[in-house]
Amino acid sequence: MAIGFLRVSKISRSTGATACARMAYVMRSRIHDPRIATTHDYRKKGDGDLLASGITGWDGDAESLGQAMSLAEKRGDACEGRSAILAVPHELTIKQSSALVEDWCRHLNERHGVACAWVIHAPDAAGDERNIHAHVVISGRRSNGSALGEKARELDDRKTGPAAIEAWRAEWGELAGRALEQAGAAQPVDMRSWKRRLEAEGLPGDLIEGEEHLGPARSSAERRGRKTAAGDRNRRKRRRRKDAGTLIAERQKKMDGQKTGHPRKEPVLKTALHVEHAKKSQPKFNAPVRTAGLEKAVRKGKRLVDEMVDEATREIAENGRSRGGEER
Repeated sequence: MAIGFLRVSKISRSTGATACARMAYVMRSRIHDPRIATTHDYRKKGDGDLLASGITGWDGDAESLGQAMSLAEKRGDACEGRSAILAVPHELTIKQSSALVEDWCRHLNERHGVACAWVIHAPDAAGDERNIHAHVVISGRRSNGSALGEKARELDDRKTGPAAIEAWRAEWGELAGRALEQAGAAQPVDMRSWKRRLEAEGLPGDLIEGEEHLGPARSSAERRGRKTAAGDRNRRKRRRRKDAGTLIAERQKKMDGQKTGHPRKEPVLKTALHVEHAKKSQPKFNAPVRTAGLEKAVRKGKRLVDEMVDEATREIAENGRSRGGEER
């Protein structure tokens, strides 16, 4: 089973983001934003990692779409659109990957009327060679091909918006699974989050943690081969994620074996995940010792209370004698 990944974020002015800047970054191009009279130039970014690109639902190029998204909004805190990043199955060729991403963008255009600019990036030179991914910049307004019109309000609504994103995820999973089948590498694409997958397998939902953002300085140090503390933490999290994936895959094999009438014995996987959580599950104290300590503390507390009562009683008696002398 392939693990799917799709993340959608808003291009919101309230956070300093703009469609032109985002478009220039993912397209590794130079785009001028006429609204704020600023030019964004990312032509030297990525070192030739752009594998393919295209436009869906728009007659112009990526630059004209980004500028149209910028000029269409008037509010200072407006949402100019959305940006999506998708993990493309590494088993596909560039041509097959392009067709897959284009099919998904066409689905968004047919469902919501929005325009999409997409690009496929090669994996980072220092990262996993299977990390082929796509970026899609999605307009917040419906497109007729040459201009942007009314807002796609269903995407902004607090109730229908999240449901729409879930529908996008489901559609990507179906399209990716179909593309893998056509490429001769048939396997389902699981679009559930790690938390949902772990809960479904009866595993703790906090096994998987999000990685830390390294930022320019630490990322540069890691690329030069100098490890950082944050980088080490991210590597440990990646190992735990890999171990969790192994556990889920093995459990799925067992379930498949049971369905076919050939149950398999669940293997004992000596992964780092097992070791770490075995340590966490062990009690950090000896129960009899702790019980004895509690009893000792209770006895000490009782003695302190008795001493306080005795002292208070003596003070009351002395005060009574002193008042009796004054009355006489």
